[in-house]
Amino acid sequence: MSNFIEGKRVYLRPFEEEDIITWFDWFNDPEVTLYMNKGVFPNTKQLQEEYFKKLLTSKNDVQLAIVLKENDTLIGAVGIHKIDWIHRNSGISIMIGDKTLWGKGLAEETIAFIVRHAFTKMNLHKVTAGMMAENYGSRKCFEDNGFVLEGMQKEQFFYKDRYVDVYLLGLTRKKWEEDNRRRQKY
Repeated sequence: MSNFIEGKRVYLRPFEEEDIITWFDWFNDPEVTLYMNKGVFPNTKQLQEEYFKKLLTSKNDVQLAIVLKENDTLIGAVGIHKIDWIHRNSGISIMIGDKTLWGKGLAEETIAFIVRHAFTKMNLHKVTAGMMAENYGSRKCFEDNGFVLEGMQKEQFFYKDRYVDVYLLGLTRKKWEEDNRRRQKY
């Protein structure tokens, strides 16, 4: 399988059927899904396979595997979701499923080039991301890529024993182009 999008340390490619078991394990790991809206209903291998097949035919979602270049290992997933082709916007999601690689800047790098792909190849106008307020690492990765806080949904998710807020961040192509002229990081 060829690399779809390539960065310095990771590359993105379409998910393959043999990736499903790893993907399934991540979505059933409470640490990996700590800040995700997961774990309410059981995730089965069959449901993961059905989701995989649905993504293959979706015209409004692009879900890609994040692969570490140094050893060609699947380490996570990144997606451009709910693509609105009329208004040219979408949401971005990311998960580094390999916990040994957390805090190494791989999510920030991946966000940088999935955003570049969204703006330069897909001709989107704006990309957004949302995360629980407690997910400081995710928010920092997006802000380091030029995303700005656009709003907050108060008490949106029940997390552990209380309701928590969700931050909504966004980035327009114009701001991204301006930021990119100042710095070329990835």
